[in-house]
Amino acid sequence: MEAVEHPRHGHVHPVPSTAVWTIPNAISGVRLLLIAVFGALLSADRDTWAIIALAAAGISDFLDGYLARRWGQVTRLGRLLDPAADRLLTVAVVLGLAFRDIIPWWLVALLLARDIMVGTVLLIAHHHHVPSPQVTFVGKLATALLYLFLPMAYLVSVAFPEWAVLHGVAIAGASVAAVFYWYSGVGYVLDLRARMAAQHGRGEVSPEGPAGLG
Repeated sequence: MEAVEHPRHGHVHPVPSTAVWTIPNAISGVRLLLIAVFGALLSADRDTWAIIALAAAGISDFLDGYLARRWGQVTRLGRLLDPAADRLLTVAVVLGLAFRDIIPWWLVALLLARDIMVGTVLLIAHHHHVPSPQVTFVGKLATALLYLFLPMAYLVSVAFPEWAVLHGVAIAGASVAAVFYWYSGVGYVLDLRARMAAQHGRGEVSPEGPAGLG
């Protein structure tokens, strides 16, 4: 697999292939299915199975990226599927839990506002043929923390409603995750704006772009 050097930071990143049928892409596809399964189970008050589906989705989020890098199967489709599945799962979880009065609506607004901001800039960037950045450690950390604390709030509310303190810890943890989530989102926006400006300045852009921000 070829690699490209980031012109500003000197980092070398693999150029994604055009392959479609890879195991990491299949795992991302399964995560998309698990989102629908989780939403159906949550709405039907099948809480135990909903938590299992959510845990499986969280594990798949780690696996697809890890295996893609480990096996040299980073693809353009995967670079779209992975963050899309992350965002859809986040939306499904926060909306579902908010409707069940498990998390506050201000937290929902905070998380969804970030996704709307990043999504808008991504659409503009793609219109200018600027590819999506890679997911960064901060972005993955934010997602991992959300996958930890949101299910924790869910589990405590369902199984241990008398543990109000632990539920408060989960909400506080999710709030910290939201800060990292916004930090990575702002990084997305700044990175994409810089590459769009560079593209206009020299009339071209690297097919991969710099190390991404998740």
